[in-house]
Amino acid sequence: RHLRESCPCANCIDEWTGEKRLDPNSIPDNIRPTKLHSVGLYAIQFSWTDGHDTGLYSHDLMRKLCQCVECQ
Repeated sequence: RHLRESCPCANCIDEWTGEKRLDPNSIPDNIRPTKLHSVGLYAIQFSWTDGHDTGLYSHDLMRKLCQCVECQ
């Protein structure tokens, strides 16, 4: 759910202000990725069970979002 809530696409984040447009309460608790694929050497694109699939998560963003001890 943390990854879906952090989607960086223009539908979820206002590209001019950087303000979140996605209401976190609209994300189902049981959200899961259904597919993922590598985008070049710099990003991962997820398809989610809610039908969303436009976010490109750069490797730098993925590291920032990681909640493990090594990345924090």
